[in-house]
Amino acid sequence: MKMNLLKKTVSAFTAVLMTAACCAGCAASETDEIKVFCDGERMEFDVPAQIINDRVMAPMRAVFESFGAKVKWDEETQTITAKKKSKTIVMTVGSCDMTKNDETYTFDAAPVIVDGRTLVPVRAIGDMLSLDTEWDETKKTVTISSPADDDESYKNNTGTIDLDDFSVTGNGVSVNGTVVTVTEGGDFEVVGTAEDGQITVDTKDKVKLRLSGMSLTNKSGSAIYIKDADKAYITLTDGTENYLSDADEYTSGDSDEKACITSRDNLEIKGGGTLNVTGNYNNGIDSSDSLEMSNGTINITAKNDGIHVNDTFSADGAQINVTAESDGIQSEEIVDITGGSVNVTTTGDVKAPESEQIGMFRGEERQTRDMTANDAASQAETESGEEVTSKGIKADWMLDISGGSVTVNSTDHAVSCASDVNIKGGSLNLSSLNKGIKSEGNLTVDDGNIVVTQASEGMESKNIMTINGGDIEIHANDDGLNAGGGSVMQGGFGFARDMNGAPDVNGAPDMNGMPNMRGMRDMNGTPDMNGMPDMNGTPPMRDGFGGHGTGEISTEHHIQINGGVIYIDAKNDGIDSNGSIQIDGGSVIVEGSPTMGGGESGLDSDGATVINGGEVLSAGGSMTTVTGEQNTVLINFEETMPAGTEFEIKNADASTVFKTTLSEQFAAMLYSSDKLETGGEYKVYADGEEKYSFTVSDTLTTVGTARRGMDAMHGARRNQNMN
Repeated sequence: MKMNLLKKTVSAFTAVLMTAACCAGCAASETDEIKVFCDGERMEFDVPAQIINDRVMAPMRAVFESFGAKVKWDEETQTITAKKKSKTIVMTVGSCDMTKNDETYTFDAAPVIVDGRTLVPVRAIGDMLSLDTEWDETKKTVTISSPADDDESYKNNTGTIDLDDFSVTGNGVSVNGTVVTVTEGGDFEVVGTAEDGQITVDTKDKVKLRLSGMSLTNKSGSAIYIKDADKAYITLTDGTENYLSDADEYTSGDSDEKACITSRDNLEIKGGGTLNVTGNYNNGIDSSDSLEMSNGTINITAKNDGIHVNDTFSADGAQINVTAESDGIQSEEIVDITGGSVNVTTTGDVKAPESEQIGMFRGEERQTRDMTANDAASQAETESGEEVTSKGIKADWMLDISGGSVTVNSTDHAVSCASDVNIKGGSLNLSSLNKGIKSEGNLTVDDGNIVVTQASEGMESKNIMTINGGDIEIHANDDGLNAGGGSVMQGGFGFARDMNGAPDVNGAPDMNGMPNMRGMRDMNGTPDMNGMPDMNGTPPMRDGFGGHGTGEISTEHHIQINGGVIYIDAKNDGIDSNGSIQIDGGSVIVEGSPTMGGGESGLDSDGATVINGGEVLSAGGSMTTVTGEQNTVLINFEETMPAGTEFEIKNADASTVFKTTLSEQFAAMLYSSDKLETGGEYKVYADGEEKYSFTVSDTLTTVGTARRGMDAMHGARRNQNMN
């Protein structure tokens, strides 16, 4: 029953009672398998659907995603939020009240948590998304179907728009000077060339513009203006080349015109032809609602954003090429790429991160300077007060990539979201002067091929980063993976840098006059009263494997690796978490900075670093303290090993346990694998020369003695000079 009410507030105590009551209700027996079909396809659940209190309940994420919606879960408030184009649905565990946009609906079933999984009532979700739902008691089957689109009458009205002489045919289409206006639903073929004109759609019906080898420029505003429509379609006739261009300055007087193609309603672009869009004034394509690109080739060049969408941007088969001075593709809600080819280049003048300008600083000064640079980059504004960015692909609520090919070359973040980023498949090739993938919320990689060829940081999540699979290769000038943002290291110290970015052994300021004086230590490793260096400016390093973390798993900033093949080449920390790191599976090779004690390492966390599984090789300088169920060995080398060194571990039978060639220098090496057996004897080789032998006596075995800081630094610099 629909009620126009404010959302009811349910106390935690009431919610617990309702959840318990639901869980205690009648559930179908294990032999009564509940089957759910959506538009003819059976929905697969990792937890079976079940009947609770006479209602079919199923895992929330699978249900919403099968219905074409995107979903988020808030653990703290136990709230589910789902979006499908213009519909936003919010529900809370234990409450039968659900909201859709600004209206509240009350159902006879509430979301529940069973064995740690959130289940939602299938029929209620179907109703909220305007789907038809039927229950067959005999077959224990739920059948869900999208309502048939019975409004196809617009197809019966066919006509033409000839731009050569501005002549038209068909009902509901007229010409006033050089402006063609469509006021009735129909399918209109557009041909010819006009150097100054506009096509405007202003109707409550559906309209298709079939571009068939046309060219249109407007010298006063948008070339195509979808002012009003039930839905608009732009179809590219097979094999045709089509051109649209707008004015350098808009004088039409309509403030809603924002792009070469402006649409105030849902727009779909498809077909087998090519569309070339030039946005001379502002955006290339701007949609107030959703924009779908199904197929065809769309080439966009824009003064501001290439594509700007207020709702959902989806690409599932088109070849999209964007060059923009601001953001390449921006959605104020959702970006959803499931197929096709997306190629984005952004050229905006965005200030590079601090690490790009003056090297890698650590400690409090590094934190302050990074914040200054990041603020300048992310908060630059135009005279109108609008934020200036030049990101490749940008979303506010969610950014999903599950297929297709995505290539980005950006002066800002390559892929960025103000909330969650999910990579479920496809191929990504990213190059950025800022960050490769940036998530202000959670970042999850389930599958796909991700290559970051250049970035300040390869992948960053402000909250939780989870890698379950995929092939990932990252080359970064700062951190490879980062959780929490920044590269701040608690209890560490910093170096100033010379003009080439190398540490200055005397702690002198760099070429910008910015010394790093905080958190440094005297010659005995003891901080003075102000945290200043000793009289020689010489801070000795931490011995070996001391670390600085709290030993706790963080619920705010955490990197979780469960699978995948990961390679990281980073000039600073390979994997850096302001909270914690846990590796339970996968293959991970990390190359961090060889400078010991400055926080630059393969693995660096402020909390626990736990390795329970997988095969992990981490090369760099100092390492964070590691715990976990799997045997790990830390090897401290007597000298900094040069780039190109072949590293190898052999067992007592002289069989190779692990071998690889490192592309960067390293002073310490961490290796963890189930191949390291307790009590087993092993030898370490560098370029075929035996360096150490060791016996695995515990889950953590330390080999060699960590050198003091200046030795490590001089070794690294000697190797740089030799190379």
